Formats: sequence, C-alpha cells, structure tokens
Amino acid sequence: MRPANPPRRIRHIHIESGALKLDYQASAEQAQNVADALMGNGYSELKLRITVDDNVTDDLPALPCAELWEE
Repeated sequence: MRPANPPRRIRHIHIESGALKLDYQASAEQAQNVADALMGNGYSELKLRITVDDNVTDDLPALPCAELWEE
C-alpha cells in the first residue's frame, strides 16, 4: 500500500510594482516558480518586488491559473 501524498504547503506570494500590489495563496512550489519567473526572463524593467512567506490568511485568493506554475 502506497503512503498518502503529504499535504501541500501553502504560502503567501506578494507581488508589488509601484501602486500595484497583489497578494495570493499558492502551493510552495507554485509560489516559488512564479517568483523565479518574474524575477528573471526579461521582467527586470518592471521593477517588481516579490516576497514569498508563510503569512497565509483565509481571505487571500488563490493564485490565478495556479496549475500553469506546476513543474
């Protein structure tokens, strides 16, 4: 019998650029993948500030299209 998959760790991702401030909850893998993608790949001119932390609250919306960020 296979052991059950461990629960996914949920993280808070904060994306900020000037007046734009976005906050979402996502799996740890998805949040890190988004942060890595936005901090590289030619997005440096946007001057984004991105943090990933454990400040998850029930009112945070889920990361849009989160499944796109799974590897």
